[in-house]
Amino acid sequence: MAEKLFVHVDTGNGKKILAGQLIVDDNRGRFRYAPQYLKDKRAFALDPVNLPLTEDVHITPRTREAPGVFGVLIDAGPDEWGRRQLSKTRQPPPVSAVEFLLAASGEGVGALHFTAELNDRPRKPPERPFENLIHLQAIAEDIEAGREVDRSLEPFFFHGSGLGGARPKTLIEHLERHWIAKFSRDSDLVDMCKVEYVTMRMARAAGIEVPDVVLTGTTRGPVLLVERFDKDADGQHHLISVASLINKFDITQYDEAAMSYPGIYQLGNRIGTLTTTLAADIFRRLIFNVAIGNTDDHLRNHAFYKKAGDPQYLLTPAYDVVPHTGLQGSHAIALGMFGNTPTLDNLNSAAQRLGLEQDEVAHIADEVLKVTGRWREAMAEAQVLPADIAVLERCFAYQDVVARVAGAKRSA
Repeated sequence: MAEKLFVHVDTGNGKKILAGQLIVDDNRGRFRYAPQYLKDKRAFALDPVNLPLTEDVHITPRTREAPGVFGVLIDAGPDEWGRRQLSKTRQPPPVSAVEFLLAASGEGVGALHFTAELNDRPRKPPERPFENLIHLQAIAEDIEAGREVDRSLEPFFFHGSGLGGARPKTLIEHLERHWIAKFSRDSDLVDMCKVEYVTMRMARAAGIEVPDVVLTGTTRGPVLLVERFDKDADGQHHLISVASLINKFDITQYDEAAMSYPGIYQLGNRIGTLTTTLAADIFRRLIFNVAIGNTDDHLRNHAFYKKAGDPQYLLTPAYDVVPHTGLQGSHAIALGMFGNTPTLDNLNSAAQRLGLEQDEVAHIADEVLKVTGRWREAMAEAQVLPADIAVLERCFAYQDVVARVAGAKRSA
C-alpha cells in the first residue's frame, strides 16, 4: 500500500505554506509541487538539483539502499538518535521513512514540516525551558541505556535532526535563543561535551564560521549547548545536506569526484552565486578537520542553507566539528585527487582543484596551525582530564602535515 505525506515550508515569520505531496510505493517515491505553491512568489525549489521548481512529477527509486524519499526531506527528519527515541516512545513505533518523518515533524533542522493529510496543520514543538535540562538529560540516559521510559513524557523529546548523528540530545530555549543540548554517554572514550566545546571554539579562532557554543554543568555532568543556525527571529531557514544534493544513499557507490571537498565547492557554485570566498572557506574546513583528526566528515556533515526570504544558498556554519577517536587518518570523504588520506600531495591537490593560489593555501594552513597547535592547553583550560588528552593525542597526529602545507616546521 502506498504511503503519502504533505510537505509544508516555513517562509518566514512562522508562516507555513503547502509545498507539495510525496507518495511512496514499493518501487519508487513521487513528489509533485502543489499548483498554488508554484504560483506563490515566495516559492523556491526544495532541492535545486533533484527537485527543480516545475510542474513535473519527480521520481526517486525505492531500493534496499534508498527509501524512496528525497534526501532533502530526510534532512528535516529524525537522525539516528531521534529514531531511537521514537521507537521507544511511540506505540506503535514508526517503521518506514514516511512514518518517521510524520512522527518527528517540526523537530528537525530546516524549514520543512510534514502532515499526513492535506488539511492538517503542522504542529508546533513544545516549549523546553532551560530549567528542564536535568530532567531531559535523565530521560536521554534511560534511552541510551535501553531502559524503559515514561511514554507520557513523549512531547518533551527532541527527535533530532537528519544532520545531528547518533549523540543523545534535546532542544532547549535559553536566553531567548534556540539551542541543541548535547549530552555525554557512558560509551564515550573521552568527555565529548568538553572536547566538542573546545574544538568548536578553536574552529572559530581559526577563522571558520561556527554556531555559538556554551558548556554548562548539571548534577549529571556537563552539557554542550550549540545554538541553532537554522532558526532565528526571522523564521526557520531551509537547509539541504551535500549528501542529499548528490542523492547518495548507498555508500558503496563511491564517487570520489562528487564525494570530496572540491565536490562540495562545485555544488556550491552550482546552486548559489555568492561564492567568492567559498573555495577558501571549504579548504579551511578541510585543513582544520585534518589538524584535529575529525575523520567523521561525511557528506551529511556538510550542508547549504537558504535563509528565510533570501533567494541565495550559502554554506552553513560548520557543525559536529570534533576529533574522531575511532578510525584515524582515513577521512569519510575524499580530500583531493588521491583519495581520503591526509598526505601532503593530497592536500595540495585539493587546493589546486579548488583553484587556490599557493600563498593563500599556506596562509590558511598557518592560521589553522597557530590555533590547533596549542590544543593540549585549550583542552586543559576546559578541564578535560589528562587521561582524555592522552587518548586525543592520536587524533592530532597529522599536525605535521598541516605544518608542511603552511611551509613551516611543527613547533615542539
